[in-house]
Amino acid sequence: MERQNPLLRRRPGRPRPRAMWTIRAKILTLLLLPVVPLLAMWMFTTGATLGPALNLFSAVTNLQSAGQPATALMDRLQVERQLSMSWVGGRRDTATRTALAAARTRTDAAAVTLRRDTATSTFHRAESETTRGYLGVLDAALDRLAAQRSAIDRAGSKTARGSTGTVSTATADGVMTFYDGVIDNAVGLYGSILGADDHDLARQANTVNGLIQAREMFAREDAIVMGAIAARKLSPADSTEFVATVGTQRYLYQQATRFLPLDEQQTYQSVLASPAFTRLRGDEDLLSQRTATASGLPAGFDGAEWGTDFDAVDVQLTSIETRQAAANLAATRPAAVRIVVRLAVAGGIGLIVLIALILISIRLARNIIARVHGLRTDALDLARHRLPSVVERLRHGDSVDVAVESPALAYGTDEVGQLGDAFSRVQRTAIAAAVQEAELRRGLNQMFLNIARRSQTLLHRQLALLDDMERRVTDPDDLSELFRIDHLATRMRRHAEDLVILAGATPGRAWRYPVALTDVLRAAAAEVEQYTRISVRQLPEVAVAGRAVGDTVHLVAELLENATAFSPPDTHVTVAAQLVPHGFAVEIEDRGLGMSPEALAEANARLSAPPNFHPAQSTRLGLFVVTRLAAKHGIAVTLRRSPFGGITAVVLLPPELVVAEADAVALTSSSARARTRALTAAPAGSPPTSPADPAGPSELADPSEPSEPSEPSEPRRLSCARRTGGAYGSRWPPTRPSAT
Repeated sequence: MERQNPLLRRRPGRPRPRAMWTIRAKILTLLLLPVVPLLAMWMFTTGATLGPALNLFSAVTNLQSAGQPATALMDRLQVERQLSMSWVGGRRDTATRTALAAARTRTDAAAVTLRRDTATSTFHRAESETTRGYLGVLDAALDRLAAQRSAIDRAGSKTARGSTGTVSTATADGVMTFYDGVIDNAVGLYGSILGADDHDLARQANTVNGLIQAREMFAREDAIVMGAIAARKLSPADSTEFVATVGTQRYLYQQATRFLPLDEQQTYQSVLASPAFTRLRGDEDLLSQRTATASGLPAGFDGAEWGTDFDAVDVQLTSIETRQAAANLAATRPAAVRIVVRLAVAGGIGLIVLIALILISIRLARNIIARVHGLRTDALDLARHRLPSVVERLRHGDSVDVAVESPALAYGTDEVGQLGDAFSRVQRTAIAAAVQEAELRRGLNQMFLNIARRSQTLLHRQLALLDDMERRVTDPDDLSELFRIDHLATRMRRHAEDLVILAGATPGRAWRYPVALTDVLRAAAAEVEQYTRISVRQLPEVAVAGRAVGDTVHLVAELLENATAFSPPDTHVTVAAQLVPHGFAVEIEDRGLGMSPEALAEANARLSAPPNFHPAQSTRLGLFVVTRLAAKHGIAVTLRRSPFGGITAVVLLPPELVVAEADAVALTSSSARARTRALTAAPAGSPPTSPADPAGPSELADPSEPSEPSEPSEPRRLSCARRTGGAYGSRWPPTRPSAT
């Protein structure tokens, strides 16, 4: 008894619950109420709150781990660059060497600090792709710093002056280019971590970045000047570089100081009004006005005064830059905290709303879920189990009650209930159609069987009549004509058996004793119209079990008929057999055009898994008969390409169907004897026998023919080697096996 779904079980005395809303309204309510507000709140909190907060926290981490160490490294590199330019320019006294060594030590310490702070997992989680790229380039440049220092040290050695071709030394242009590149990478690293979604913080960060870039230009022009002072001249290239640097420096300071706070604006203006800055501005103008062809430094330029004034102004500008960077860093974390607080408030409110929506959705969805789940279970059970089971029972001929097999699915009156009623109607219609189809199939099978039985009766009587006539006729021409009629009747009997097989019944021909394989194959060849084209090679001395003789003859005859029909009329169809590990293999090879790979694969698939016969497949009637007969006895039939271009059909008889030939009986019939007499006495021009089969075809005994004693005293087989006289020998064996 089928168990009822617990979700559909109804308590006694309680009416079945009915939905007050339509299924459409319930689904829309279930989805829209929680999803739309939740989606809007998520978009607001994530896009407008969480993203900026994470960016600010990442900016704080990046500034602390990379920004501040990078700024300190820039300061150290600027001092080292200025001293290196003095050394390369010609100032190689002890004081310069000592100051340069100290500057290099401070630079290395700053580089170690930067690499240590940027190697932490916290920084790696916060860094961006741009920051990672700048950090990698800066690390590579710092790795080349030792080689550049060695070249600078060799600039004043005697070896360098005496053999410039063997020792690499540094030049002023090379020193400036190298240090400028390293500092530019540090500036880029600092600028890559200043992104912020807050407008005030972004403006402060841009101001700090602008001050850093402007001060770098200021330090760059100092390095050029110090190199010129050491060399006691300003080359045309240095002059051009100096003019460009001064112009860039003035522009960057003008842009960077626009958004300084009021107090810092006042401090910056006091720096601009200081005597040191005024003298530096005059020296810049003086150095910028020299011509490219002049040599030495301009008159009125005091190198010592330049150095003093630059140090004083640089300290004041660095102080402004440092305070702005600290203020920007100090303002970043509180801004991020404020954003997180807003996120928490908004998320809390959203959570309350979401909980309310979920409670409402649960109350509305419980009824729908239970009913839809029950409908789904019943529909899947119908599609996967009940309907296939009913169809399978109908195919096996069982009777089916449509009302019992298709109970109604009652789920109310709304859309779910209407869907259940539709499933019920579909189920009943499908089962009724399957019942009608089964009845129609049984009727067709019965019709095929009745027609086949009537045809078999008439054919058996016709063959018996022909046998009597063949016994009385002595004229060779008349006997040959009777033989042709006999052969046509034999083929008609095989086609009638096809109808019996289609109807699912068993053909009438059967034997109790084994029959020699040679006789079985010759009997199959005798049922083919173009039997003279069939060549049977020397066969092993084995026999086929009696219960499978008739079906094996029919199966092989169908394959031989197909081979002769689809091969040129001037070619032979070769039949060979051999013992194999899994039974006995019979190979039927034609010389036709073959089959396409797709058609060959489809045919083998049908042969391996016998399909149900459908009238639309009447063009493949022979293939269906072969599959039915093969499946009945466990015979494997396979088609494959022949080396000659045609098709080779391999019939593998299982071991239980193959017995020793010594246990076989002779397979003869009255029509076969008549055929022998006709061919023995046939005049010139009569149909010849197969060159490879001088004994000719024989035929199975018919159930309608009078049989010999059921147990012959000495079983025999057809052996053409023991006969003489004529194509088939002078006479057939006098005894026949009994057909049951």
